[in-house]
Amino acid sequence: MRSLCVEVAKDRGESVRKILLEMGLLDISLKVKRRDGTILFPVLSAKGLPAGLPVMDMEFEERSLAETDYKKLMHLPDGLQEDLPTSFDVIGDVAVIKLPDPLLPYVHEVGAALRRVLPRLRLVALDRGVKGELRVRDLEIIAGLGELETLHTEYGVKLLIDPSKAYFNPRLSNERMRIASLVRPGEKVIDMFAGVGPFSIVIAKHASPAIVYAIDLNHEAVELMKRNIALNRVKNVVAIEGDARTVIFDLPNPDRMIMNLPHNAVEFFHDALTRLNLGGTIHLYHICEKDEICDTVERLKAEASGSGVEIEVARQEELKTYSPSMSVFSLDIVLRQWR
Repeated sequence: MRSLCVEVAKDRGESVRKILLEMGLLDISLKVKRRDGTILFPVLSAKGLPAGLPVMDMEFEERSLAETDYKKLMHLPDGLQEDLPTSFDVIGDVAVIKLPDPLLPYVHEVGAALRRVLPRLRLVALDRGVKGELRVRDLEIIAGLGELETLHTEYGVKLLIDPSKAYFNPRLSNERMRIASLVRPGEKVIDMFAGVGPFSIVIAKHASPAIVYAIDLNHEAVELMKRNIALNRVKNVVAIEGDARTVIFDLPNPDRMIMNLPHNAVEFFHDALTRLNLGGTIHLYHICEKDEICDTVERLKAEASGSGVEIEVARQEELKTYSPSMSVFSLDIVLRQWR
């Protein structure tokens, strides 16, 4: 039967498949097609697809299906079925899911159902929210056996991740690759809140920076980052444990800075701006009410002007919904000139 589809290079296939599956856009009733180094994924709708994916109409072969919706395997009291989440994070072979309070007595049933429909899952963990200064997830294993550490792959980069020790967002894989595509040969890059190193290592693997300084305050994250640097055999990523606010003043001025700390990045903006080379770019991620992002941008411009510089927000994008009224935004901020 005919279906809309997206075409991606073979080396991007697995990461795009995961994204489409998590977004509920992959049409699993049809067989995936392969041709000449590319993969064609049938999709249910063109609306909401990640940017940059070519959409076309093709003929696909239908396939017989096992049950793939974990909700259909759940037997809950009346009124609770609709509370089951439609999305969750998959990191390597570990799923991380948040549940509203009324569903907490049924966590093990949810975990078992997820493993039945996704046999590749080794573990399912309940996310009880972030905790502590380092904002790591408070996780409880609700299905499966073993440790939470897992091997996650995106765009040919392998990442060892323990989501209970260091925060990691698998849904930013396209964003990480977008940033890597912007890095010019010879650039000096500072990743201020690097975690286990996904932005830094994707940049090192897919661009040609002179060096990437990857900073994080979390000792566990930095230890995992060092292992990931070795695992991916990148020579130009330097893992640094410490407070980015002070560490950046001991490093060479960069051409590009990544500030992926959405709850607090704006608090570090002035310090980052004072270190950035003229013409350089800051990639800042920020969580706020959807109708407040324009005010945030104006405050950043005013802060820059007060410091004697002029900035341009070259790109502003709503990356994902954080809550019914809040979203995560991506800002590409260019230092244009000194006043």
